[in-house]
Amino acid sequence: MVLLINASAFGQKEELVREWLKKDVEGVSLIVELIPFERQNVEAVKARLLEDWHVEETDLGFGAKYLEVEKGWGYSKGYVHALIYNRQVTQYEAGIESYSQEWPAIKEQIHARWIAAKGPEVVEEEHGFVFRRTITTVLRKYKANVAATLGPLTGISVPPELWKQYANLIDPMDNATISGTHSDEAIDTLARLQRLDMLQNVLRAYNPGARVLAAIALLELEKSGVRISRRTRATIQKVLDLTIQLHGCVFDMCSRVTARQALDWFDSGRAFPKVQLPQRKP
Repeated sequence: MVLLINASAFGQKEELVREWLKKDVEGVSLIVELIPFERQNVEAVKARLLEDWHVEETDLGFGAKYLEVEKGWGYSKGYVHALIYNRQVTQYEAGIESYSQEWPAIKEQIHARWIAAKGPEVVEEEHGFVFRRTITTVLRKYKANVAATLGPLTGISVPPELWKQYANLIDPMDNATISGTHSDEAIDTLARLQRLDMLQNVLRAYNPGARVLAAIALLELEKSGVRISRRTRATIQKVLDLTIQLHGCVFDMCSRVTARQALDWFDSGRAFPKVQLPQRKP
């Protein structure tokens, strides 16, 4: 009997594809050229990169948009993700990301090119390097505009074990997916603990999808007997009536939908939650 053994079974690693690595290294300079992003003509950058890069802009409402600019190379991709308010860059992150098993073998070369290209100091994360910046004066204006409609966030005490989840739920750079078949763990935790103060802040904050999830959670709590204030119910009404396009999914079917469209879709047959929505004013 002849036993055939695959060399990879003994942990023998495949050699790096040199052409892929060359593209990865060269691509670093293209990202560094976009930093500082707040000094770029964003419209010109979008027009220049549209043909060969992934360029996508999402309307967040209240004068804000979320811009994704990405380009894949060999083992990695370069990207800039930015919050834009009234045509001004408000907050952004730029870097190199890789989920390839070869990342540990190439990251030193990638970082060396970043330094050689005079890129700013980056934070090393599990799957890449990232530079983050916030233009505080512009972000303050954006938050004030949201607060003018939904009300200001209140000062609350957040336990350390809940801080990371809570921070994501109010993050202006995040936009949670609304699912008709899977609940959101962070929202579920706040609802289970009946942290109305945290849910109300999420309702008034800057993550469009999370706002809707908080609205749903608060309505469910009210159905179970928890008292919800008139002010909060009025804010829920405003959030559900926003026409912002959200990412909604039922099983593997996803679409861009408004909050009302998503809830109507979820209640059409195969989804949760089924809640009594506030009646719209005529």
